[in-house]
Amino acid sequence: MSKFDLHMGRMISGSKTAPKGHVCVFNANLCTKSAGKFWFGDIDLTADAEKLKALAAEKGENVYVLRERDARFMNEAMPLLENAVAVVTPTGNVVLSSCK
Repeated sequence: MSKFDLHMGRMISGSKTAPKGHVCVFNANLCTKSAGKFWFGDIDLTADAEKLKALAAEKGENVYVLRERDARFMNEAMPLLENAVAVVTPTGNVVLSSCK
């Protein structure tokens, strides 16, 4: 993932505060249907959008951005993709979910 400048366990802000005008998911997990969870850390959906689009294009499938609880602990083996905060498609779309 260093190819996309997304280092495992990355922390954007120690205070878990998003930069003004940015949408961030702290302690996020990135998952695909074929691989399950493959990355964790803080994601800035605003600043990282192009990286996530390139990642989804390279993988050739949707990349799901999940909150911590939806892909850790009891959900580690089977992430809850239906709870995705955002889905990044291989064609370059970023679809944000409604808040749950």
